[in-house]
Amino acid sequence: MDGSQWIVPLNGDARALLARTAPLAGLKVVLAPDGAEGWVDGEALCAPEASPMADRVVGDLVSAGFGANRKAAAASLMLRHGWAAGPIIAAYLAEGRVVRVQDYALRFTRSTFLERIWIRQAEVAHHAASADRRADLLASLTAFSEPVLESLQHWSGYSRHALLSMLASSWMVQFAHAGEMMDCREEAVREGRIVLGRHRELARALPETYVIANGERSEVCQILKACCLQHKGHRRRFCPTCPVIRDRDRIVLNREWVCRER
Repeated sequence: MDGSQWIVPLNGDARALLARTAPLAGLKVVLAPDGAEGWVDGEALCAPEASPMADRVVGDLVSAGFGANRKAAAASLMLRHGWAAGPIIAAYLAEGRVVRVQDYALRFTRSTFLERIWIRQAEVAHHAASADRRADLLASLTAFSEPVLESLQHWSGYSRHALLSMLASSWMVQFAHAGEMMDCREEAVREGRIVLGRHRELARALPETYVIANGERSEVCQILKACCLQHKGHRRRFCPTCPVIRDRDRIVLNREWVCRER
């Protein structure tokens, strides 16, 4: 994409846009340093065999039962990296504008879940036509995650399709989450499928989605196109999104989840 379409670094317009849409992002969005402790930057995410990834994040995934082997660790990391795209998706759904994150760091909880993203540098594109915005959003999402995906595929040996399935799953969750916050969940999920479906590999990796309801509460559930391998960890637990479990078992797990307190 022509770099002239993008406006300058994280200040002014980009900072204001991210601040306005941060509540929709599904994780804490940090726009100014809150201390360097505990952050893992994008460059480190592309080196899973080196510190701090090997010492902290990958090791914690193993301890928490998400990383029984390299393939499982890579799948878990791609799910988390997909979740980190929340600010990009939120800005698009809320204001029809596209953010391209160029420099960032992530912070994980002790149980390895993604807690926050520190956006250090970002740019914003301006287009009038929805088709152009969709193309820009797709380019932004893939540019954000492609370096991490390539590194994890090389490190783990897990297929590109499998890792893209993890990304597509988390991106669709973020579309649903932001849409629910805006009271337009169905439209947001539909838009997510349109945007991601424009990419041949992502179209194959898109999860099946369906809604499970309990009274007034409902949730968008998924069936992934590849397994995250979490069941190989010490918990021996299958996800309700797993493509290898029986549908009747999946629905039981889905209903248990929907019935829980928020």
